[in-house]
Amino acid sequence: MNLNDISTQLLYTTFPIWVERNNGEKSFGTGFIINHKLDDEKSVPLLVTNNHVIADAKQIITEFVALEGDKPPKINKIRVELSAATFLSTANKDLDLAIHPIAPLINQLNSNNTPVFYRTIDESIIPSKKQIEELSAIEDVTFIGYPSGLLDRVNLTPLIRRGITSSPIWNNFNGEQKFLIDAGVYPGSSGSPVFIFNQGSYGHSGGIIMGTRLIFVGILSESVIRKDENAASYFLGLGAVINSEAVSAYVKSFVDKNISKST
Repeated sequence: MNLNDISTQLLYTTFPIWVERNNGEKSFGTGFIINHKLDDEKSVPLLVTNNHVIADAKQIITEFVALEGDKPPKINKIRVELSAATFLSTANKDLDLAIHPIAPLINQLNSNNTPVFYRTIDESIIPSKKQIEELSAIEDVTFIGYPSGLLDRVNLTPLIRRGITSSPIWNNFNGEQKFLIDAGVYPGSSGSPVFIFNQGSYGHSGGIIMGTRLIFVGILSESVIRKDENAASYFLGLGAVINSEAVSAYVKSFVDKNISKST
Protein backbone atom coordinates (compact mmCIF):
# COMPACT_ATOMS: atom_id res chain seq x y z
CA MET A 1 0.00 0.00 0.00
CA ASN A 2 1.37 3.38 -1.03
CA LEU A 3 -0.02 5.91 1.44
CA ASN A 4 1.68 8.73 -0.45
CA ASP A 5 -0.71 8.09 -3.33
CA ILE A 6 -3.65 10.50 -3.32
CA SER A 7 -6.19 7.91 -4.41
CA THR A 8 -5.11 5.57 -1.62
CA GLN A 9 -5.54 8.31 0.94
CA LEU A 10 -9.04 9.03 -0.37
CA LEU A 11 -10.03 5.49 0.65
CA TYR A 12 -9.67 6.53 4.28
CA THR A 13 -11.82 9.67 4.12
CA THR A 14 -15.11 7.75 4.28
CA PHE A 15 -16.90 5.79 6.98
CA PRO A 16 -19.81 3.34 6.91
CA ILE A 17 -22.86 4.44 8.88
CA TRP A 18 -25.33 1.88 10.24
CA VAL A 19 -28.63 3.28 11.48
CA GLU A 20 -31.49 1.80 13.46
CA ARG A 21 -34.56 4.02 13.39
CA ASN A 22 -37.16 4.43 16.11
CA ASN A 23 -39.57 2.19 14.20
CA GLY A 24 -37.00 -0.62 14.13
CA GLU A 25 -36.07 -0.11 10.48
CA LYS A 26 -32.37 -0.52 9.70
CA SER A 27 -30.50 1.35 6.98
CA PHE A 28 -27.01 2.11 5.77
CA GLY A 29 -25.14 5.12 4.43
CA THR A 30 -21.78 6.80 3.98
CA GLY A 31 -20.09 9.63 5.84
CA PHE A 32 -16.83 11.54 5.48
CA ILE A 33 -14.76 13.93 7.56
CA ILE A 34 -14.24 17.55 6.55
CA ASN A 35 -11.42 19.41 8.28
CA HIS A 36 -12.70 22.94 8.94
CA LYS A 37 -10.04 25.55 9.64
CA LEU A 38 -10.74 27.74 12.69
CA ASP A 39 -7.62 29.90 12.39
CA ASP A 40 -4.00 29.59 11.27
CA GLU A 41 -3.24 27.02 13.96
CA LYS A 42 -6.49 25.23 14.76
CA SER A 43 -9.01 23.16 12.85
CA VAL A 44 -11.92 20.92 13.72
CA PRO A 45 -12.86 17.59 12.07
CA LEU A 46 -16.56 17.12 11.33
CA LEU A 47 -18.32 13.95 10.16
CA VAL A 48 -20.76 14.85 7.37
CA THR A 49 -23.57 12.78 5.86
CA ASN A 50 -27.10 13.24 4.53
CA ASN A 51 -30.00 14.08 6.78
CA HIS A 52 -32.07 11.22 5.35
CA VAL A 53 -29.33 8.75 6.32
CA ILE A 54 -29.73 9.51 10.03
CA ALA A 55 -33.35 10.74 10.12
CA ASP A 56 -35.41 9.39 13.05
CA ALA A 57 -32.37 7.44 14.27
CA LYS A 58 -32.41 5.61 17.58
CA GLN A 59 -28.87 4.28 17.20
CA ILE A 60 -26.02 5.24 14.85
CA ILE A 61 -22.87 3.14 14.49
CA THR A 62 -19.73 3.81 12.48
CA GLU A 63 -16.46 1.99 12.04
CA PHE A 64 -12.86 3.19 12.05
CA VAL A 65 -9.71 1.45 10.90
CA ALA A 66 -7.26 0.97 13.76
CA LEU A 67 -3.84 2.63 13.65
CA GLU A 68 -0.65 0.63 14.04
CA GLY A 69 2.51 2.70 13.84
CA ASP A 70 1.73 5.18 11.08
CA LYS A 71 -0.28 2.82 8.88
CA PRO A 72 -3.66 1.12 8.92
CA PRO A 73 -3.58 -2.66 9.51
CA LYS A 74 -5.86 -4.78 7.37
CA ILE A 75 -7.51 -6.73 10.16
CA ASN A 76 -8.32 -4.37 13.01
CA LYS A 77 -11.44 -2.24 13.06
CA ILE A 78 -13.02 -0.20 15.82
CA ARG A 79 -16.79 0.11 15.88
CA VAL A 80 -18.23 3.03 17.84
CA GLU A 81 -21.63 4.52 18.53
CA LEU A 82 -22.31 8.11 17.53
CA SER A 83 -24.77 10.33 19.34
CA ALA A 84 -28.07 10.17 17.48
CA ALA A 85 -29.23 13.25 19.39
CA THR A 86 -26.19 15.25 18.25
CA PHE A 87 -26.62 14.24 14.62
CA LEU A 88 -30.36 14.96 14.65
CA SER A 89 -29.87 18.36 16.29
CA THR A 90 -27.59 19.49 13.46
CA ALA A 91 -29.69 18.17 10.60
CA ASN A 92 -30.84 20.46 7.81
CA LYS A 93 -33.78 18.76 6.11
CA ASP A 94 -33.96 21.26 3.27
CA LEU A 95 -30.31 20.74 2.31
CA ASP A 96 -30.37 17.04 3.33
CA LEU A 97 -27.20 17.42 5.39
CA ALA A 98 -26.17 16.52 8.94
CA ILE A 99 -22.97 16.96 10.97
CA HIS A 100 -21.41 15.23 13.96
CA PRO A 101 -18.30 16.73 15.64
CA ILE A 102 -15.77 13.91 15.70
CA ALA A 103 -12.78 15.31 17.65
CA PRO A 104 -14.09 14.29 21.12
CA LEU A 105 -14.56 10.71 19.95
CA ILE A 106 -11.11 10.53 18.35
CA ASN A 107 -9.53 12.01 21.50
CA GLN A 108 -11.34 9.42 23.62
CA LEU A 109 -10.10 6.59 21.41
CA ASN A 110 -6.55 7.92 21.70
CA SER A 111 -6.89 8.12 25.49
CA ASN A 112 -8.04 4.49 25.52
CA ASN A 113 -4.92 3.46 23.55
CA THR A 114 -7.07 2.60 20.54
CA PRO A 115 -5.95 5.22 17.99
CA VAL A 116 -7.54 5.18 14.56
CA PHE A 117 -6.30 5.82 11.04
CA TYR A 118 -8.26 8.25 8.89
CA ARG A 119 -7.87 11.05 6.40
CA THR A 120 -9.91 14.22 6.12
CA ILE A 121 -11.16 16.30 3.23
CA ASP A 122 -9.36 19.58 3.63
CA GLU A 123 -11.20 22.76 2.75
CA SER A 124 -8.28 23.75 0.53
CA ILE A 125 -9.65 21.38 -2.14
CA ILE A 126 -13.10 22.96 -2.10
CA PRO A 127 -13.24 25.04 -5.30
CA SER A 128 -13.99 28.74 -5.37
CA LYS A 129 -16.84 30.10 -7.48
CA LYS A 130 -14.30 31.12 -10.10
CA GLN A 131 -12.86 27.60 -10.23
CA ILE A 132 -16.35 26.14 -10.54
CA GLU A 133 -17.20 28.46 -13.42
CA GLU A 134 -14.02 27.38 -15.23
CA LEU A 135 -15.01 23.70 -15.17
CA SER A 136 -16.23 21.98 -18.31
CA ALA A 137 -19.86 20.96 -18.71
CA ILE A 138 -18.64 17.36 -18.93
CA GLU A 139 -16.21 16.37 -16.18
CA ASP A 140 -15.14 12.96 -14.92
CA VAL A 141 -16.19 12.41 -11.31
CA THR A 142 -15.06 9.95 -8.65
CA PHE A 143 -17.08 9.04 -5.59
CA ILE A 144 -16.29 6.77 -2.66
CA GLY A 145 -18.69 4.91 -0.41
CA TYR A 146 -20.66 1.78 0.31
CA PRO A 147 -23.27 1.08 -2.40
CA SER A 148 -25.92 -1.32 -1.10
CA GLY A 149 -23.82 -1.62 2.06
CA LEU A 150 -20.92 -3.25 0.22
CA LEU A 151 -17.38 -2.85 1.54
CA ASP A 152 -14.16 -4.84 1.60
CA ARG A 153 -14.38 -6.36 5.07
CA VAL A 154 -10.97 -8.01 4.86
CA ASN A 155 -9.06 -4.86 3.92
CA LEU A 156 -11.57 -2.50 5.57
CA THR A 157 -11.97 -0.19 2.59
CA PRO A 158 -14.93 1.33 0.70
CA LEU A 159 -15.64 1.06 -3.01
CA ILE A 160 -14.49 3.63 -5.55
CA ARG A 161 -16.81 4.45 -8.42
CA ARG A 162 -16.62 6.77 -11.39
CA GLY A 163 -18.93 8.59 -13.76
CA ILE A 164 -19.38 11.90 -15.55
CA THR A 165 -21.38 15.02 -14.89
CA SER A 166 -24.87 14.80 -16.36
CA SER A 167 -25.60 18.46 -15.66
CA PRO A 168 -22.90 21.14 -15.33
CA ILE A 169 -21.52 21.61 -11.83
CA TRP A 170 -21.81 25.37 -12.27
CA ASN A 171 -25.58 25.15 -12.75
CA ASN A 172 -28.05 24.68 -9.89
CA PHE A 173 -30.16 21.85 -11.29
CA ASN A 174 -33.84 22.85 -11.22
CA GLY A 175 -32.88 25.81 -9.02
CA GLU A 176 -31.47 23.65 -6.21
CA GLN A 177 -27.85 23.60 -5.03
CA LYS A 178 -27.30 20.30 -6.80
CA PHE A 179 -26.02 18.82 -10.03
CA LEU A 180 -26.54 15.39 -11.57
CA ILE A 181 -23.99 12.73 -12.38
CA ASP A 182 -24.26 9.84 -14.81
CA ALA A 183 -23.12 6.89 -12.69
CA GLY A 184 -24.36 3.80 -10.88
CA VAL A 185 -25.71 5.29 -7.65
CA TYR A 186 -27.42 2.92 -5.23
CA PRO A 187 -28.75 3.05 -1.66
CA GLY A 188 -25.81 3.10 0.74
CA SER A 189 -23.97 5.57 -1.49
CA SER A 190 -25.84 8.46 0.12
CA GLY A 191 -23.31 10.63 1.91
CA SER A 192 -20.43 9.71 -0.41
CA PRO A 193 -17.95 12.51 -1.17
CA VAL A 194 -17.70 13.35 -4.87
CA PHE A 195 -14.45 14.53 -6.44
CA ILE A 196 -12.96 15.56 -9.71
CA PHE A 197 -9.74 13.56 -9.63
CA ASN A 198 -7.44 13.64 -12.65
CA GLN A 199 -4.00 12.05 -12.77
CA GLY A 200 -1.39 12.90 -15.38
CA SER A 201 -3.35 15.53 -17.29
CA TYR A 202 -6.74 17.17 -17.59
CA GLY A 203 -8.59 19.51 -19.89
CA HIS A 204 -8.89 23.19 -19.04
CA SER A 205 -10.09 26.18 -21.09
CA GLY A 206 -9.82 24.28 -24.35
CA GLY A 207 -6.29 23.02 -23.65
CA ILE A 208 -4.52 20.28 -21.73
CA ILE A 209 -2.75 20.78 -18.41
CA MET A 210 -0.17 18.25 -17.27
CA GLY A 211 -0.42 17.26 -13.62
CA THR A 212 -2.87 16.01 -11.02
CA ARG A 213 -6.09 17.73 -10.03
CA LEU A 214 -8.19 16.93 -6.95
CA ILE A 215 -11.34 18.95 -6.24
CA PHE A 216 -14.13 18.19 -3.80
CA VAL A 217 -17.33 19.01 -5.67
CA GLY A 218 -20.08 17.72 -3.38
CA ILE A 219 -21.89 14.94 -1.53
CA LEU A 220 -24.13 12.31 -3.07
CA SER A 221 -27.70 12.77 -1.90
CA GLU A 222 -29.89 10.39 -3.85
CA SER A 223 -30.30 8.10 -6.80
CA VAL A 224 -32.67 9.45 -9.44
CA ILE A 225 -35.59 7.06 -9.87
CA ARG A 226 -38.22 7.07 -12.61
CA LYS A 227 -41.66 6.66 -11.08
CA ASP A 228 -44.48 5.51 -13.31
CA GLU A 229 -48.01 4.97 -12.04
CA ASN A 230 -48.51 2.13 -14.50
CA ALA A 231 -45.16 0.37 -14.04
CA ALA A 232 -42.55 -0.42 -11.43
CA SER A 233 -40.10 2.33 -10.48
CA TYR A 234 -36.58 1.94 -11.83
CA PHE A 235 -33.16 3.55 -11.50
CA LEU A 236 -32.12 5.91 -14.27
CA GLY A 237 -28.40 5.53 -13.63
CA LEU A 238 -28.24 9.11 -12.37
CA GLY A 239 -27.33 10.56 -8.99
CA ALA A 240 -28.03 13.95 -7.40
CA VAL A 241 -25.05 15.68 -5.77
CA ILE A 242 -25.34 18.54 -3.27
CA ASN A 243 -22.64 20.92 -4.46
CA SER A 244 -19.57 21.78 -2.41
CA GLU A 245 -20.60 25.43 -2.07
CA ALA A 246 -23.73 24.34 -0.15
CA VAL A 247 -21.75 21.85 1.94
CA SER A 248 -19.09 24.43 2.80
CA ALA A 249 -21.67 27.07 3.77
CA TYR A 250 -23.51 24.55 5.96
CA VAL A 251 -20.29 23.51 7.72
CA LYS A 252 -19.31 27.14 8.31
CA SER A 253 -22.75 27.97 9.70
CA PHE A 254 -22.58 25.01 12.08
CA VAL A 255 -19.10 25.94 13.30
CA ASP A 256 -20.00 29.61 13.78
CA LYS A 257 -22.99 28.63 15.93
CA ASN A 258 -21.57 25.72 17.88
CA ILE A 259 -17.77 25.69 18.05
CA SER A 260 -15.58 28.29 19.70
CA LYS A 261 -12.24 29.22 18.18
CA SER A 262 -10.76 28.59 21.62
CA THR A 263 -11.63 24.88 21.25
